[in-house]
Amino acid sequence: MDHPNLRITRVDSIDDDALDIAFNNGNIILLQTALILALPGFENLAEDDRILYPRTDGLGIYWREGPRLGIPEIFDLMGRHPQADK
Repeated sequence: MDHPNLRITRVDSIDDDALDIAFNNGNIILLQTALILALPGFENLAEDDRILYPRTDGLGIYWREGPRLGIPEIFDLMGRHPQADK
């Protein structure tokens, strides 16, 4: 599903467990940081706590000197569940 007018208006971290992502349509989602850190290329965000300081340009979330997630990737991650620790 394509949402050409959807924009991220705010992104904050909640402790070190989730990102609080607000959209211009009034919706807010919580995205578990474990899902992000499990992605290839994102694991370094945990080493220096950059995962706690996300930024947005409206079209996605990014981290200083790090990777970015676009809105479609964020919605894709919302459909996943972190695997339980063994």
